[in-house]
Amino acid sequence: MTEDLKQGSKLGDNELMLRIGRGGMATVWVARERKKDPQDDRLVAVKAMLVELADETEFVTMFLDEVRLMRAIKHPNIVEIYDVGDADGVMWMSMEWVEGESLHTVIAEAGKRRAIPPELAVKIIADAASGLHAAHELRDVDGNFRGVVHRDVSPHNILIGTNGMIKLVDFGVAKALGRISEATRAGQLKGKFGYMSPEQALGKQVDRRSDIFSLGIVLFELTTSRRLFRGEHDIDTLKLVIGGPIPRPTSIDPKYPAGLERIVLRALERNADARYQTAQELADDLRGYLKSERIVVAQSGLAGLMKRILGERIEQRRKAVRAALKALGSGQTAPADLLSGELAFTPTGKDRITVSGVSSVTGSNLSSLSNITSPSSAGRPSSSFSALRREFSQPQPGGLSVGSIIGYAIGVMGLLVALFVLLFMRN
Repeated sequence: MTEDLKQGSKLGDNELMLRIGRGGMATVWVARERKKDPQDDRLVAVKAMLVELADETEFVTMFLDEVRLMRAIKHPNIVEIYDVGDADGVMWMSMEWVEGESLHTVIAEAGKRRAIPPELAVKIIADAASGLHAAHELRDVDGNFRGVVHRDVSPHNILIGTNGMIKLVDFGVAKALGRISEATRAGQLKGKFGYMSPEQALGKQVDRRSDIFSLGIVLFELTTSRRLFRGEHDIDTLKLVIGGPIPRPTSIDPKYPAGLERIVLRALERNADARYQTAQELADDLRGYLKSERIVVAQSGLAGLMKRILGERIEQRRKAVRAALKALGSGQTAPADLLSGELAFTPTGKDRITVSGVSSVTGSNLSSLSNITSPSSAGRPSSSFSALRREFSQPQPGGLSVGSIIGYAIGVMGLLVALFVLLFMRN
């Protein structure tokens, strides 16, 4: 039972170290994957499904099958799955440990300060779309499409690493959830209805274009700072998804770029045939938009965003992981949890989170760990697209840092030297 899991428990070759998340369907741990040669040990993220899901035989079968299928996907924008198993009634999966946070958490933290800059939002969605396309294109040994559909594309399942990499997680889980009883499934899907496609909300057969609609919702929300589909109750939200108005972004902000609006509205076409037919088409259009605007977004820009708004939290987690690793090595006991009371970490209320592999330092080798140094957008004030750029360029409140003061001093000295040279030459 997941409630009995504790620091030092083993699932397969994985020794649990630190619990970093708990949601409606799973707990997530940082774990040490043991190898024959201790030098090859590495950190992984382990998702342990809640024990009540193990009673759903059809869910167990499909979950294991889906996760094994997703192991075949190798793409830099998809979290790599290493192993899956069933130990004493606990279904689990291990995946690469990507140091970072979900887009959901980034939105919440950024909203307390300023909205995510629009060019970074476009970069995030373009990279996520590339990962989606790789999954959609998965084929079997005979070259036939496997028909992979994520079914749960939302800010909760898009991770941003401290290195600026975008990673999608939880492929196949939503499909497995669709096979379990309504009573069980209600708790797992709560808060996700606002990111469904119309065909998914209607219970129809879905294909890759359903994921594109969902990603279009995330793009709309990131670039307008407005939730698109959110009713007072889940049924109200589903009604909005199926037939509610989809406002033009320019109706929210007259300065919203026309080129980006065209992309957003095409991704949100309720008629799937009028939508982007592949996620790669969406990714190409988004990157084409940035190019047409002569905007270059480096991966380091996203890394800088993560450091600025979540650096302290991530550093605390690093220290906790190091402490847990040291405790396991010495046989001592260290705190087994790293759970915040904030909505992004404790999934309660309307925005229940399906905890995904909040994963860190991709393929992290344990020997390198010692060298590491240091809620939803609802209620956020609406910011215009142009205002986001102005906000991003403004200095952070709270005074100047020592580095800033030194930088200004050097700049002033440079100006004085230039003036002296100019006056000397005139004389």
